[in-house]
Amino acid sequence: MPPTESAPVTSITRSQVLTGVLVVGAFVLIGAGFAAFNLCGGGDSLVFFGVAVAFLGAALFRTGAWATVIPIAIATLTLVGAGWYGATVAGCSL
Repeated sequence: MPPTESAPVTSITRSQVLTGVLVVGAFVLIGAGFAAFNLCGGGDSLVFFGVAVAFLGAALFRTGAWATVIPIAIATLTLVGAGWYGATVAGCSL
């Protein structure tokens, strides 16, 4: 067979790596939230879920979904605030 040209090598840009890290970090935080479900009245769990939502929001923003910024910010603040309040009421300090 005669040699053929190979397909051009696509390089992974820095922004794609950072977006991948954000998505993987979100899944790790969701797992940590489920693991911490019984701690501090569920407050720690809500904080982990809130940070995971923020990570996913950052990944969406980096891919061009700018309209998701305000709803994701509201969801993040609600989850983190409720988690902090719940943990404080349960006697834990974050």
